[in-house]
Amino acid sequence: MLGLRSLVLALLIISFFVSILRAEEQLIFLISPMTSPVSTLSKFQPLAKYLEHRLSKKIVIKQRNNYQKINENLAQNRAHFAYLCTGGYLKGRELYNLEILAIPVINGKKTYQAYVVVHKNSPYQNIEDLKGLTFVFTDPLSLTGHLFIKAYLKKLGASPENFFKKTYFTGSHEKSIEAVARGLADAASIDSLVFEDLKLKGDALIKDLKIIYKSQEFGMPPFVVSPHLSKNEKLKLLQTLLKMNNDPEGKEILRGIGFDRFDPPDHTLYTSAIQILKLIK
Repeated sequence: MLGLRSLVLALLIISFFVSILRAEEQLIFLISPMTSPVSTLSKFQPLAKYLEHRLSKKIVIKQRNNYQKINENLAQNRAHFAYLCTGGYLKGRELYNLEILAIPVINGKKTYQAYVVVHKNSPYQNIEDLKGLTFVFTDPLSLTGHLFIKAYLKKLGASPENFFKKTYFTGSHEKSIEAVARGLADAASIDSLVFEDLKLKGDALIKDLKIIYKSQEFGMPPFVVSPHLSKNEKLKLLQTLLKMNNDPEGKEILRGIGFDRFDPPDHTLYTSAIQILKLIK
């Protein structure tokens, strides 16, 4: 009986250490559903496979339904790197020391905007016209989908609570677009990257919208890393991303995501976004 117990204990110990070794042999890559969960996941799977091959390390891609969960997972060492919105990154940097790994360049730019959209048949011409109406946000930490509007209204001496009749969070920019197009909300503030991508694809819902306001330029949503990832791992990951546009396979994958290339971190790009966060504190 004692021998059996010892064997079971030994097997449990071996299993424990094997699981640790397996965990060390993989990197967990987090994304959030900026559009639909299925399309977002399928969009980034080729990138995960590419990194897996180049780094000789398994890349596990996972989705989280909001930016705060992504930040928490990175801070708790339950994930290693992520594609995060600008507002989520800045909050994660403030609370958890998250770091930028690389910045995607899209259509030759490293910046994007917030678009305020309404139905094309509505009479509304500017944000001030939206007083007393229903407005949808994407995520509490989204710069273009929430924080920008809070800052805009604060400059008017107002807030979402006393300016709009009703507000709610949809969870993604695509769902916000759908809410306005289908008449479930009067207006939304959305990511210009998502809007332009859907427009390029001929999305039917986009055709039912009009843009009544474009914000200033903000630093592009970055790829960020956990503060627990080793310097060596960060460097390997960064070098692999920066070289992607130099080989045919990497170029094809970047094109599929909608990226031109990756550039090294440039913190000056985020000055305008930081000003937004300071304004609403």
